[in-house]
Amino acid sequence: MMDDFLTDDPSVTEESGDFPVRFDSGRVEREILSKQASLPSRPHARPFSMVIPPPNITGRLHMGHALNLTIQDVMARYHRMAGDDVLWIPGVDHAGIAAQNVVEKKLRAEGVDFKSLGRDEFVARVWEWKDSIGSGIGDQIRRLGASLSWDHERFTMDPGFSRAVREVFVRLYEDGALYRAERMIHWCPRCLTALSDVEVTHQDRVGELVYVTYHLEEEGEKSLVVATTRPETIVADLALAVHPDDERYREYVGKRVRVPLSDRMIPVLADPAVDPQFGTGVLKITPSHSMVDFEIGSRHHLGTLSVIEADGTMNAQAGPLSGLSREKARARALEILESDELLVRRENYPHAVGVCYRCQTEVEPRLSLQWFVRMAPLAARAREAVSSGQIRFFPASWVKTYYEWIDNIRDWCVSRQIWWGHRIPAWSCSDCGHLAVLRDDPSVCPACQSPNITRDPDVLDTWFSSALWPFATLGWPEETPDLARFYPTSLLVTGFDILFFWVARMIMMGLYLTDRIPFRDVYIHALVRDEFGQKMTKSRGNVVDPLELMDRFGTDAFRLSLALLASPGRDIRLSVERVEAARNFVSKLWNAFRFISRVVPRETPFLSRPGEVRGMANRWILSELVRTEREYRDAMESYRVDEAALLVYRFTWSLFCDWYLEAAKVDVDRDSADPLRHETLSTLRTVGAALLDLAHPFLPFVTEELSRIFVFSNASAGSAPALLGLSELPGPPPEDFERIRSMVGSVRQTRTVMKIPPTQEIPAALFLTLPGEDPALFWPFLRRLARIVPSSSPHSRGLRAPFRDGHLLLELGDLVDFSQEASRLDREVARVEARLDEVSGRLSREDFLRKAPPEVVEKDRAQVVLLAEEREGLLAAREQVREFLGEGK
Repeated sequence: MMDDFLTDDPSVTEESGDFPVRFDSGRVEREILSKQASLPSRPHARPFSMVIPPPNITGRLHMGHALNLTIQDVMARYHRMAGDDVLWIPGVDHAGIAAQNVVEKKLRAEGVDFKSLGRDEFVARVWEWKDSIGSGIGDQIRRLGASLSWDHERFTMDPGFSRAVREVFVRLYEDGALYRAERMIHWCPRCLTALSDVEVTHQDRVGELVYVTYHLEEEGEKSLVVATTRPETIVADLALAVHPDDERYREYVGKRVRVPLSDRMIPVLADPAVDPQFGTGVLKITPSHSMVDFEIGSRHHLGTLSVIEADGTMNAQAGPLSGLSREKARARALEILESDELLVRRENYPHAVGVCYRCQTEVEPRLSLQWFVRMAPLAARAREAVSSGQIRFFPASWVKTYYEWIDNIRDWCVSRQIWWGHRIPAWSCSDCGHLAVLRDDPSVCPACQSPNITRDPDVLDTWFSSALWPFATLGWPEETPDLARFYPTSLLVTGFDILFFWVARMIMMGLYLTDRIPFRDVYIHALVRDEFGQKMTKSRGNVVDPLELMDRFGTDAFRLSLALLASPGRDIRLSVERVEAARNFVSKLWNAFRFISRVVPRETPFLSRPGEVRGMANRWILSELVRTEREYRDAMESYRVDEAALLVYRFTWSLFCDWYLEAAKVDVDRDSADPLRHETLSTLRTVGAALLDLAHPFLPFVTEELSRIFVFSNASAGSAPALLGLSELPGPPPEDFERIRSMVGSVRQTRTVMKIPPTQEIPAALFLTLPGEDPALFWPFLRRLARIVPSSSPHSRGLRAPFRDGHLLLELGDLVDFSQEASRLDREVARVEARLDEVSGRLSREDFLRKAPPEVVEKDRAQVVLLAEEREGLLAAREQVREFLGEGK
């Protein structure tokens, strides 16, 4: 039944007394979470393993975490209940840049410059801060009900993990897969560190394209005009370049021009990398401040000239711009160009600007000595692992995106110029110049035995250590029992935004270091957006705190709302109303079991032979349960969590509560000696237990509480069916009850149309077209479910309610004034059609769609659908009334 770690208090199953009126989610969650223990292992069962995408130590539970963890927990509980040996490893990432920024800010608030502390003292302060925040986000993850294997929790800076990181660095270096070189890298002037390509995100901004005149040397009035978005870097120009086939500038190649803002002369050269369609077709070449320019400069041996310091200020080489920030230097350069009559024109220019993924500061291309991993050989194996089917993506559409990055991969800059993180294990000798990369700290130079050695000051990119997560968490490089049993892991659940940062690199490192894939399946979920499809951001003010939603509606309701919306490949639109609807479902489930508690004695056994039941409602619900369980299992095995959740929702609400519980009352009211009564009680118990099993992965708290109250695991009450344990029922399908549902549905629709209260009894005559059928079999259910009674005059006038193989004739003459009803329906149809025309007309206007806020447009579109449905219902109702009036003429 339920997870063992949630049922470790046997005294709870002995509780007695009245069933609580409401489900107290807060109390239940606190009680269950307070008793969480280590999950039992099943050494002889099939292993199923996952690793949590480690949240940053600086983090707080947000919607992305909540969705990710909910999906993983659903899968963990499903596999546990299916009998698998589940290991779900939790952990936290040390978050190098982010954590350092937090502690730096904390120290500034105390009036302390972190640099004045020195490296060792600062790192000690970070460890103190880590200890002070305790389990932090771990407690919030527990609050979500995540059934992680907490005794396996890891931290990317713990001793074992740190040893693994160092082993990987040394092994890469020894194999020639890691090197140190001076290359152009992305630099963040705010974080003061290098960034890898995937750590640079691009934002669409409207900048300026500035056209500047470069006069030719000794050519009179001749000049070239260059278009640039960065006039502050003009002082670092080392050449102008044109395309070799551009006829406009062929005569200028080989000549020299004067650099504006300075007295230097630079050559005009030809290079195929120049785009003749951009600007004027003339490109200024600043090798120290552009990736493309550096490559062109290298081909033409231009050398380098850097004018921007690490913090983004202009240095002494910048001439009149020295000492200014990049932004102020840009403004000053334009002032000088304009005064020197070198500024031709300025125009708005929308373009993508690279920014640091951490602090959103505009990055600066910079020539720097850094450590790099050669990615091409690693990428080739990672591609083959996916193309061969060893690793599967869900949804499969993400494979194309994965290939695009793999096929265009560049070497990975893994060194970072900060203090918090895994320090690079490399030492340089100041006497002989030897560079040593070692597993253990040396005291002297391995080459010349000099004690004058210095350790590299840099640390490794945080993503370097997290790339080892699937196997280092299991004890690698040691051959531990956990590594042997649970690696490769079974499933990775992650967001698409770290497909390159993390997923692809884990595949590469797993294959390189273990010669095995790190996981078999990758489930990629989408973003959680607001109800109007907008990304949640602080600037929009639409960020929803998952902890607040759990406090307000309960964790079960919050989890279920996420699961129901988690359609692969589609962003989730979450609203408070959706969570509230899920809370209503939890209440519906709770109240269903309140009814069961009143009618089903605790000693009632489970069904021993479900295939031999004879009650039509019992056979129907068991048949629906078998179908639901089969589809549920298929959905879970293909990671369609949303479909599985919807199956539970529909079975519970639409089938079990709305139909079966009402129908079961007919048989429960029978004489105590009637076998059908006992069969129905056992069916209620059996289906109730199976329902809790199906719902448990999504609703762990309410299902656990109900399991305790009903003692479903008590051996004295008989054997409860295991999850997915019912087999196909023999014999013909229970069509009789489906006909009852059709009858009742037809009556209910008529009640709605004619505005007849659901408690008002209606006299009716039942007409069956199949020969030999006994109407007496149907009337007990029709009385209770449809509130209709046999007519005393079956041939009287009435409204026809059709169903398959028959119809009901409802005597409404004393309940409805059909003439007034016809007039009312005419008015209602006119009102709805007028409103529908108004909203549809608004949506047809281009100016409205262009100017109106997205949430307003979305609301109108939803209203059109609702109004169209209302109109169809009213038209059908009017047709029925006119038909009735026509019969009376």
